[in-house]
Amino acid sequence: MDDYLVEFDDYKEFTVGEFIEILRRKKGRHLNDLKVKDLTYFNNQLITPGHGVYIFKEDDAIILVGKARNVSFTERIAKHLDIRPDAWFNRLMYVKSRQILGDNFKTTLDKTESFKEASLYAFEHYSLILINMENAKQIDQFESILRGTANPLNKYKTKTYSKNLVLKEI
Repeated sequence: MDDYLVEFDDYKEFTVGEFIEILRRKKGRHLNDLKVKDLTYFNNQLITPGHGVYIFKEDDAIILVGKARNVSFTERIAKHLDIRPDAWFNRLMYVKSRQILGDNFKTTLDKTESFKEASLYAFEHYSLILINMENAKQIDQFESILRGTANPLNKYKTKTYSKNLVLKEI
């Protein structure tokens, strides 16, 4: 059963904390099995409007929270998988490479090998969840809230939000 698309409006009565737990339990689409079609169609039905927030996860851990507001999921997700260290918008490779290199990340001039290692690791271990959102105006705020509450690798250093916030209040 496909378990990688979440319709935000179906969870409006849930708190952020409850919603995060739902995301943690979802299997998602494993990156090794991901097809471009999966970013445009869900069970052969067009994902409309095809923008919102997305989650890369490993088992029940949320690794990265991102957003596709001005572009579709189809266009945005692929950029995360670019293994060139100087590529644009490949934040997933960046945060995993930073984790691989640890304290040496800032001093390592050529990060090519760690980005390759990050890519292989992501395809073998990560899955993707798409949170489709009708209201594009909510996307920035919701992505920020998830980054501030779900503890991903791209979490905020100081910004936090209440897990008791109800989604319909966003």
